[in-house]
Amino acid sequence: MHSVKRILVSALIAGLVCAAEAALFATATAAAELPQSVTVRFADLNLERPADVAQLYHRIRNAAQSACGARDLELTTWLDPSWQHCVYVAVAQAVAQVDQPALSAYHQQRLGQSPAA
Repeated sequence: MHSVKRILVSALIAGLVCAAEAALFATATAAAELPQSVTVRFADLNLERPADVAQLYHRIRNAAQSACGARDLELTTWLDPSWQHCVYVAVAQAVAQVDQPALSAYHQQRLGQSPAA
């Protein structure tokens, strides 16, 4: 009977430790997912010029990559899929916010899509 109590207490402690670790992981993950804002200035660019549109897109992409944090999975050279998704969403939102047809077309071209009519 004594060993049954010991097993139950050990199982309870193990369960509490797992729950605590899960809570810590969830807190760390939620903190890592807080959105960051980066200002991309483009007053020096003329969006009538394709080279300037490409330059703005490059600035937006660099800002998104910076804001999205670490790009590699720990201890590997693989890109973190959540980082890739973060960059994709951030670039798409920035392009939409700029609201310039030439930039939108360039973005769709970079994604391999045909521009919307």
